[in-house]
Amino acid sequence: MIRISRILNRDLAIEVPPSKAHTLRSLILAALADGTSVVRNPLLGEDQLHLLECLSRLGVAITRREGEIGIVGTGGRFKPVADTLDCGESGVAMNFLSALACLASRPVVLTGKEGLLKRPVDEIVSGIRQLGGSVEYLDNEGLPPLRANSSGLSGGVARMKGAKTSQYFSSLSIAAACAKADVTIECVDEMSEKPYLDITLAMMRRFGVEATNDGYRTIAVKSGQRYHAADVTVEGDYSSASYFIEAAAVTGATVFLKGLERESAQGDRRIVDYARTMGCAVEFREGGLTVSGGPLRPIDESFFDTPDLVPTVAVMAAFAAGTSRIRDVAHLRFKECDRIAAVIEGLSRMGITAFVEGNDLVVQGDPTGAHGGAISSWNDHRIAMCFAVAGLVLDGQTIDDGACVKKSFPNFWETFAAFGR
Repeated sequence: MIRISRILNRDLAIEVPPSKAHTLRSLILAALADGTSVVRNPLLGEDQLHLLECLSRLGVAITRREGEIGIVGTGGRFKPVADTLDCGESGVAMNFLSALACLASRPVVLTGKEGLLKRPVDEIVSGIRQLGGSVEYLDNEGLPPLRANSSGLSGGVARMKGAKTSQYFSSLSIAAACAKADVTIECVDEMSEKPYLDITLAMMRRFGVEATNDGYRTIAVKSGQRYHAADVTVEGDYSSASYFIEAAAVTGATVFLKGLERESAQGDRRIVDYARTMGCAVEFREGGLTVSGGPLRPIDESFFDTPDLVPTVAVMAAFAAGTSRIRDVAHLRFKECDRIAAVIEGLSRMGITAFVEGNDLVVQGDPTGAHGGAISSWNDHRIAMCFAVAGLVLDGQTIDDGACVKKSFPNFWETFAAFGR
């Protein structure tokens, strides 16, 4: 159990961790490329470590040095050295590798921890099958573990739903370059988390493959393209930075966040806009971003494309007098945990009323009535971190599991200690 102490330091400079999304995609693309790639400043959280182990089991040669990873690409054809790929709790690893494992020379099983085995994969499996890939469910229909057979991908048209996540479209877009014929991927509803697809397509271009995106409805990838080795330096992560923006917001502190790119494609860059809307002073300057908190105002915004920011902003909303409406969040039920339920439970333990209304999360802010509570992380890194921040201004806030932050921010507690924990 982690017991949070109230804030002591109110003028801080913090180094932002590398981007989780950029690290994962660069590792996967490097594994598919011709030649040796170097990924500099990678994030090495649990998701990345599990992915690296999976790639090694697929026969990818990987060298880790201080601050960089060297990857000898396979040219799009894996030669596995093991029968099983353990994805841990990484949805990206499961969703992306389920398509790419069809490019292996023999069948492999994709599995992971208990939480991952409860996350639906029926949509991505359907998409893979429509492109000629052979993937089987081993236990329960629609859920991992999976067996990917050495079928390759023939190409063609795949139609999928995107309301839960854009990861399915990122997965097939990356794999499509290795298909035998052109690939068209159609989204039959409204795609959520669109910025993550933007990151995927931009990273594909960095490794030499072009894909066209027509309004997030149709993604097309021509056959015959090959990934080429690249030297990539990973930018700072806005999702991880959001907890320190939250800290500035609820405490009134001034925090300089080093390593954030102003023109980043990351969807979670919108935390800058959300913080301004809620009353924070936010300014980009050379090397990063300065945030100063003040009296907070409620927010009414859609979070359809920024689901990872919902827990953070919901806790900020607890300290904004009035009613906040965090819209379009139904897909949060399919993350590492049911994040809507986890947020509502955590806020209730702090004396804050929150509830679901349609597809929206409603938070009734009460800065004078909030109090510390015993918070369950639900074994979810984002729940643990956002509620830890509230403890900087509330006496007695505790987090039951501090280790779960290793998934995305391995040194979170050491960084957080700068506030005086």
